[in-house]
Amino acid sequence: MRVLVTGAAGRLGREVVRAFADDGPVFGLSRIALNVADRKAVHAAIASCTPSLVVNCAAWTDVDGCEGDPQRAQRINAAAVGYLREAAEEVGAHLLHVSTDFVFDGKADVPYPEDHPTDPLSVYGAVKLAGEAAAGPSATVVRTSWLQPADAPGMVERLIVALASGGPVRMGDERVACPTFIADLVPVLRYLCEERVAGVVHATNAGPTSWFDFARGVATAAGLDPGRVVRTSDPGLDGTLPARRPLYSALDNAVLRSLGNVTIRDHREALAEAVARAVG
Repeated sequence: MRVLVTGAAGRLGREVVRAFADDGPVFGLSRIALNVADRKAVHAAIASCTPSLVVNCAAWTDVDGCEGDPQRAQRINAAAVGYLREAAEEVGAHLLHVSTDFVFDGKADVPYPEDHPTDPLSVYGAVKLAGEAAAGPSATVVRTSWLQPADAPGMVERLIVALASGGPVRMGDERVACPTFIADLVPVLRYLCEERVAGVVHATNAGPTSWFDFARGVATAAGLDPGRVVRTSDPGLDGTLPARRPLYSALDNAVLRSLGNVTIRDHREALAEAVARAVG
């Protein structure tokens, strides 16, 4: 299998490159190596590499930055996906595109299945939704949320340091979504690629939570005082940030369950493992 991965220098892209490293040539292209918003460059790169699979991990994920520069957001998160689709089709490659829970309006109170109507609140959500459409009906579009890194310090490690300092750790308790540990997500992406599953697929660790409860879970797993985690309001819900965030954006992995061969464990199990590694 010949695989081309865009956004290969990012936390998700690096792990995708590693996941396919033993299966044949993997062309991991960072933002410096390939500007995905340059149509000619995209076509040239894919024509040169002739992959059988293209995994698009490239994105501009600065939600507030997108709000301030919607044209750039559209180029990177929407138009670029169309260029990747065109170029992939020319060489017969399958496209997997990574999307977001921000395509929903946050008004639900149970996890969103794949077929729930979308209604993004922000420029970021809108252009990511446009990117899903640009990927085309034969592509695999994977929506995920609250990514937790596999190979570098992330939220878990930062929380442990903050909790160990002895002071209060203020975390929002209003927004709810599903944390997704990249180490658990990547095998699912690989399976979906191998099976060339078409359409939208939700892929997160199970168990909706708030950042407040996530932080308390870290404290408990690390043997620290969860009482140091203090409830606070979530920025992005009260108008203090440029972009609005969905209040509730937990995703229901309904399509994955229907496939029957792949599941993702509860985020609390993954969190406990991450804490154990961090405290070592």
